Amino acid sequence: MESHERYSGYKWEVLKKLYHRNESERKRYEDIVLLTNNLYESLDWFQKENRRLIVSNANLENEIYELQSNVEPGSAKSGERNAVEKRHSVLQDELAELHKQKGEYAQQVISLRTALDEKEKEIAEQKAEIQELKASLTATEELLKQVQLKLADTENQRQFIKDEYAALQITYSSMEEKKQKLEKENQDLLHHLIKLKAEDADRMNAETELFMRKKQAKLQKELEEAAKEPVAIDTNKIRNTVCLDAIVPRKVQYKFTAHEGEVNAVAWTHSDFKFATAGGDRKVKMWDFVSGQAILKGVAHESNSSVHSVDFDTEETLILAASCDFASRIWSISDMKIKHTLTGHSNKVMSAKFLGETGKVVSGSHDRTLKIWDLRRRACIRSIFAGSSVNDVVTSDRNATNIVSGHFDRKIRFWDMRSDSSTNEILLQGRITSLDLSLDGYSLLSSSRDDSLKLIDFRMNNVVRTFVSDGFLIGCDWTRAKFSPDGQFCVCGSQDGGIYIWVVSTGALKKVLREHSSTVIACAWSWCGNYLLSCDRNRNAILWSEI
Repeated sequence: MESHERYSGYKWEVLKKLYHRNESERKRYEDIVLLTNNLYESLDWFQKENRRLIVSNANLENEIYELQSNVEPGSAKSGERNAVEKRHSVLQDELAELHKQKGEYAQQVISLRTALDEKEKEIAEQKAEIQELKASLTATEELLKQVQLKLADTENQRQFIKDEYAALQITYSSMEEKKQKLEKENQDLLHHLIKLKAEDADRMNAETELFMRKKQAKLQKELEEAAKEPVAIDTNKIRNTVCLDAIVPRKVQYKFTAHEGEVNAVAWTHSDFKFATAGGDRKVKMWDFVSGQAILKGVAHESNSSVHSVDFDTEETLILAASCDFASRIWSISDMKIKHTLTGHSNKVMSAKFLGETGKVVSGSHDRTLKIWDLRRRACIRSIFAGSSVNDVVTSDRNATNIVSGHFDRKIRFWDMRSDSSTNEILLQGRITSLDLSLDGYSLLSSSRDDSLKLIDFRMNNVVRTFVSDGFLIGCDWTRAKFSPDGQFCVCGSQDGGIYIWVVSTGALKKVLREHSSTVIACAWSWCGNYLLSCDRNRNAILWSEI
């Protein structure tokens, strides 16, 4: 009972097993030990009896000797002598039998001694094993104490972590509620801001329209006065706006950080060295290329999300940008003040272009619609369900009656504004990322996610050439490919940071320009064909030239 109170758990089980083993081993050899003790006692008795018989035998021999020496033959005591001799003979037989039994007992004693030695050896080994087990038990007890201490410490830590987790859960729930409340407030503020911006844009549009009426009236008066005077036409200026021979650039003219995030779009003006960039920092920037450097002229901050497309009107007074905040915006180039905000799409707007000289805009969105906007009426005058997300749009004639759109479902669709449905469509091998028209209006260049550019002839209405190259990979769904101003070359940026230039007439790779360290998203040649502008996901823009 005392041992049971002293030891508990597995220690008590080990001691019980040791006790049972000791009992079984003791009972196994108990009979042998008892027999051995009996044999030793019998041996002692027989040795004593043997000594007594030896003494008796000696006494009898002495008596016989005396009788033989003292009694004559034929005397009266001869009968006693015979009796003594007979007794002696019996005793001799008994002695022999005892010697025989003594030998047998001695042999048994030797065997039992050997067995006893073996058993004692086994007992000694078992005692040594018991000592080892006791030592192991002691070490195990120490280890158990250490484990119990660690377990207690771990339990304390677990309880502490559990309490901390409960506190953090409560804090998280509180923060989540605050977050949801702030998101709701932010959404309300955003809607209010959009409403205010729309009202402000309408007000500015009204002011602009009034100003333009006054300007038109003044211009009309000046034209009437100027009509009375002869006018000399500067044909050199007209020639300077047409590119006759574009060059393939060879080196970096100027490298600069254009935006705080990735640069998604670039576009040159049609007659001078101004260009615009747009990026993931929600800004549209206007630059002037002077003396080999890009000078920042203005920044538009009104977009609420990334801007993926920029375009200039034919008079180079307005700049149009398509944004992921579901809207398109128009600013004046001179002061970068917003003139129009075109809202109505239900998903991000990927592309927007001016429609010729009619004061109209077409926009394509991931809500799978094309929308036609009238800037004079400041309203959407037509919505076209395109059937798939729109990644880019272009107009195929100056009258803006034909529109071409590139889609996520790998199709290029052709639209006639005088009808309600698509007049034709071409299926390519990858989703379309960009479209561009040649200067003569007969060829369409498309880029797609199958890592190739396709040249489509409007007159044959099919693909006439494919531009591919080893290592050329389209990096995103808004990667833009462009014709050179003379239509001899086409260019597109790659995921490996290279700028690939092909010869349009043969499809051969002309040159690969390498300076960017990340995916090149958009490229554009200047109107004269002497400069190439490229931009990448790492905020950089590079101007390339021949010298």
